[in-house]
Amino acid sequence: MEFKKAVGSRRSIRYYQSWRPVEQGKVQKVLEAARLQSQHGNAQLIRKAVVVVRDEAPKELWDGLVDALYNQPAAAQAPVHVYWTIDMSGWTSLKGELLKLIDVGALTSSYGWSEQFVDDVVMKTPDFNVMSGDLRFAEWLSAIETGLAIGAALLAAVDEGLGTGLLTGKREQIRELLGMPEHATPAQIQLLGYPAENPNAGGQRPRPDFEQLYFKGKWGESFPRDPAVVEELTEAGALQPAAPAVWRKAEIRALAGLFGLPE
Repeated sequence: MEFKKAVGSRRSIRYYQSWRPVEQGKVQKVLEAARLQSQHGNAQLIRKAVVVVRDEAPKELWDGLVDALYNQPAAAQAPVHVYWTIDMSGWTSLKGELLKLIDVGALTSSYGWSEQFVDDVVMKTPDFNVMSGDLRFAEWLSAIETGLAIGAALLAAVDEGLGTGLLTGKREQIRELLGMPEHATPAQIQLLGYPAENPNAGGQRPRPDFEQLYFKGKWGESFPRDPAVVEELTEAGALQPAAPAVWRKAEIRALAGLFGLPE
């Protein structure tokens, strides 16, 4: 699928073909896309994930995880869960990871990068000295970087023809069930499966006006939206008809009957 169409076609899928497994190769492709995303300081070990496949997991574990996800129907239907997690111990490898970037020429001496600069400047900057006890900046940054990985994983799932969406849950219960250490915190849980609903899911979700979100030059001065670009993105499938589709309510009633859910 072309990138723009994958962006435009992404939906939060909430009804899954519970009877249809997801090929492991497709799950791997989703994880590979996340692994390659931008990471501040190259501290790539902060973002990790546990994949739980319903048909391979002990029933007690699966039932406990569905309960930890507030027994949401989508959690029970989706055959694969990806528990995206922030592991703060990943920051302890910051120096070594930065040196790897110097070695491969990603961080260059012409910009002042050297092992001495890493030792004397970067590692002594309070924001990155995570062993100092003040983790606020590192935690904030870790959440952003993990979010970048999750965003790529969502688009990769769409590209593979899968339905996907994000849930939150009871973090302490998830940590205990999956044997996570204290320095690892479950962030968001990505569902993977084949959609039981139309992948269009009733249309592209409503969004704020472009001009409300993006400014040029200074805050409050709207970035101009070129109609020609809008037309180009529409033709490419990035911009699609907005929800609700006229058939959506009928589809929801049919899905409720299929899964024994209230209408």
